[in-house]
Amino acid sequence: MTSASPALPTASAWARHLAAPASQHPLAPLSEVEDRRVQRHRDQLLAALLAHDRTALHTAKQAVLRAAYGPPADAAPPASAALRAALRDLSWHMAILLLPRHPAAAQQL
Repeated sequence: MTSASPALPTASAWARHLAAPASQHPLAPLSEVEDRRVQRHRDQLLAALLAHDRTALHTAKQAVLRAAYGPPADAAPPASAALRAALRDLSWHMAILLLPRHPAAAQQL
């Protein structure tokens, strides 16, 4: 008795999702203030990375995650869709930023 294993519907749905083109709705460009905000987060990440400061890198990453995914501060207006998208994109790019646990390991690279 042979039984063929049917393909999992969720796996094929996930494959279709990954193969689908990006959203067809272009976002409005960032305002100058929003652009400076994203650049400030990026600069903090790179400064911590160049300084080999694990604590500062962790703090900068948490700030990006709060800005991208957290609720807005009480006094702040809600972030625009373009700003949220830029911060989410930065959060994905920063995920690869890691420092070695021991500074000597970085010198051997």
